[in-house]
Amino acid sequence: MKNFYLHLLASAALVLVSCKPRTFNAATQSSDADDYSKQFEITRFTACKNSKGQESGGLDFVWRVKKSSGEGVSPYILGFAGAAETVDGKKVEFRSMTTIDEPRYRTPKLTNSASFPVESYFAASLQYPADEVKSGWGYLRVNGKNTTFSDIFGGTFVIPKSASAGAFANRYFIVTGEGATLEFNCQPMSDVTRDRMRTYLVKDGSHGFTGGRGPVISSGSAETPTPVATPTRSAAFDLRPPGRPASYDVQFRHERIYDCSENGAVDVIWRQASSDGKAIALKSQYILGLAAHIKDANQGEVKFSSVSMDGAPAFSAGSAPSPVSYRSPMFFFDDAEVKSKLSYHSPIPGLTGRTVAAGGTLWVPFDGSGNGISVAVALGSTVRGSAFQVIADCSPKNEKIGNWLTSCVGRESVGSNGGCQH
Repeated sequence: MKNFYLHLLASAALVLVSCKPRTFNAATQSSDADDYSKQFEITRFTACKNSKGQESGGLDFVWRVKKSSGEGVSPYILGFAGAAETVDGKKVEFRSMTTIDEPRYRTPKLTNSASFPVESYFAASLQYPADEVKSGWGYLRVNGKNTTFSDIFGGTFVIPKSASAGAFANRYFIVTGEGATLEFNCQPMSDVTRDRMRTYLVKDGSHGFTGGRGPVISSGSAETPTPVATPTRSAAFDLRPPGRPASYDVQFRHERIYDCSENGAVDVIWRQASSDGKAIALKSQYILGLAAHIKDANQGEVKFSSVSMDGAPAFSAGSAPSPVSYRSPMFFFDDAEVKSKLSYHSPIPGLTGRTVAAGGTLWVPFDGSGNGISVAVALGSTVRGSAFQVIADCSPKNEKIGNWLTSCVGRESVGSNGGCQH
């Protein structure tokens, strides 16, 4: 009986949401990133999976925490944002600071014959005033391309009210202004999230909400939107740690630097958000790790991803291939990072007495000549021990590889070379 009344109360809260007066974030906006971060906070309310069923990105609430004058307010949900992949593989990033509830909304187009359960969903109209689009505060991007809005209306965000939506509980949608349907596979709406939704567009604190707002994705900025959680990588090789937490794709971004065809690939790992989820401005992001999957002609194979590295180590594991000169950044396997699934490596032949290797070396041509890429993983308790090593012919994917591996590794090197970013 208690659960029945809790469910009734939560349902009533969402009904009240849909009946509120339609209000807008009507102030003229500045393009100054500091102005944004002083007023708003973005928190994740559901994690999503990509078209392959892997955790990737999520959907967010945009909270107003201060007025433009700097005066504090009772925090309330003003809009919505997200960075996730649709069920058919489209990469979507969006943020709308000006939203209104939409009781009579255009329903998503379903790919099957199922009937859409209108009563099980809440919908918000995503509004894009010209000043917010110009400032970078509001946007909708599909596969990296910005949507151009013919008027203020940019689409409808349609979300299930609760896990009681059954087969639709994990189906979230954006219906664009042109009528296209973008569908996401995300976690069902939790009771805590539904409680937070009671604050939607309630400015005076009468919602009675006093709990936490959820994990912070970003304090926001015009320069750095919510980090994209779908890294650039060859379709056949996803080098991110298997079973990684949802926070991994918020904090880190993999970027492909070598494509080895069927024999693997190599990524550098950029830090794009702090461990508490706060976005790092693009100009301040830095490389903190390496990932690779290399198979050689002798059927040797190494797969690893590490968020600990040294771009200029005093020594190396294994030996440099010949005949060209090589760079030798070193990666490490921290036990805590491996345990939390931020880093990993595949089983290493010859590794005895230990389940986790100490680390290893990635050997890449120093000046771009040659295409032999090698991974050497130490077999002992230190990276000075004997190593298991594989090599494959690979093609460089970015002309900045050399600069990145020498000037962009570690926070202390950021800003020393303006060529670190794209």
